[in-house]
This record gives sequence, structure tokens and C-alpha cells, in this order.
Amino acid sequence: MKSKRRFNRRIDELENIFNFLKMNWQEFKVQDRDQHDMELSVEEIFMNMIKHNSAKSAGDIELTIEKKDRKITLRLSDFEDVPFDITKANEVDFEDYIKNKRSGGLGIHLVRNLMDDVKFEHKNGLSTITISKNI
Repeated sequence: MKSKRRFNRRIDELENIFNFLKMNWQEFKVQDRDQHDMELSVEEIFMNMIKHNSAKSAGDIELTIEKKDRKITLRLSDFEDVPFDITKANEVDFEDYIKNKRSGGLGIHLVRNLMDDVKFEHKNGLSTITISKNI
């Protein structure tokens, strides 16, 4: 089973994204805890795509959700001039983080810990972040 939809690069699209996901959770019979983990991860990636993409050609962000057996795969695709591979981001040094009273910057760490797999691909200007969770 697979479902796909495009969303405007605006914060207020999060409500539409969550509605799209909820519709699929019902069909895919996803448990509440897994839903929460995936929704939080999608929100983090979507917001990063909005905030950090400076490409003039950036259009809508495409979200694809697919279920195969007991695995849910979500793909967020966005055109960007300067690709950012979240799989290559440094791990968080929490001692340093707390010592220096930093704030923010934990989203990628969160996604890595909530999801079972995180992948990045950049081809012909299109960056795709694929996250998956075994349910």
C-alpha cells in the first residue's frame, strides 16, 4: 500500500500533513506510539526543509508513505541547490550541549532515535529523506 501527496512549503501545512498521515494510519493499522514517533519525525524533517532550503527553484514538498509487511516507509522530497545529508550530521555531545547551555539543534538526533532507518539521496537537484519504522 502506498500513498503520496504534495504540500506547500508553509508551516500551516503541518495540519494537512498530520491529517494525511492519520488517514493512512487508520488504513495501515498503526499503533498510537508508532504514529507519534513518525509524525514527530516528519514534522522535524518538513520544518528543516522549509527553514534551511534557500533554493529559488524550491517548490512543494512531496510526502510518500508506504507500508510493506510490518514496515512503514516515509519519503520527503524537496528540490534544493545545496543538499544537506542528515545522515552525515554529527552526533550530539550532550555533555557539551548542557555545559554550554545550548538550545535547539536536536531534531536530527530525535529522528535518528525514533526511526529504525534514515537515508538521504540527492539526484538531479532533488533531495529525498527516507525514514522507516518497523511496526
